[in-house]
Amino acid sequence: MAYNIFLYLHIVSYITWLAAFVVSLVFYQKVKNAQGTPDERKLILKERKITMMMAHSAILGILISGGAMVSIPSGPQWGWFPFSQYGWLAAKQVIFVVILILVFAIGTPVDVKLKKMLKNSENDVMNDVQRSQWHKAWNITLLAYLLVVVNTYLGLFRP
Repeated sequence: MAYNIFLYLHIVSYITWLAAFVVSLVFYQKVKNAQGTPDERKLILKERKITMMMAHSAILGILISGGAMVSIPSGPQWGWFPFSQYGWLAAKQVIFVVILILVFAIGTPVDVKLKKMLKNSENDVMNDVQRSQWHKAWNITLLAYLLVVVNTYLGLFRP
């Protein structure tokens, strides 16, 4: 029973992360359409806030549920990183660590710099430096989302 609760949390967390990907793509298109207008800045700040909240809550849910699932005696006994037995799980764990590095060690500083640039600017319309910083932040996020898709595939199909 407890295993199933954490499995459900794990699945919901991945769905949340994939939904954040879709939301980010929608906002990307909206930002492109609003380029050169005051709405561009508002949309970027909104995209960063919404997708980061969704992604960070998904990461927390995955860390909690994944740790719980391997620790609960009921359910499949994947254990802690049995690389030799389950190659798909080893790849999934390595990819997850790469995602964590992308999101927290690389993406967060870029995102913080972007937010400071946007909030401290006196001009309503974004300049090329701000736009470039947003593209850098968004591309890091996009790479993380693509790895989430690969990780989801590994979790679903266990090749």
